[in-house]
Amino acid sequence: MKSIITHFIKFPVAVNVIILAIVVLGAFGMLSLKSSFFPLQDSKFIDITISYPGASPEEMEEGVVLKN
Repeated sequence: MKSIITHFIKFPVAVNVIILAIVVLGAFGMLSLKSSFFPLQDSKFIDITISYPGASPEEMEEGVVLKN
C-alpha cells in the first residue's frame, strides 16, 4: 500500500488519468444500461389468487371477477 501511495505522489497525473477513466467508463456503462420499471411486452395472462371461505364459484365470479 505504501508503494502505491509513493508512486502516486511521484506521478500525480496518473491519479487524474485513473479518475477520468473511471468517470468516462461509468458514464458509458450508465448510458448503455437497459432497464425498465415495467416489462416491455404486455402480459396476456393474469393470475389472481383469492381466499373467500364458504363462497361458491359463482359467488367468487360475481363478487371478485365481474365488473358491476
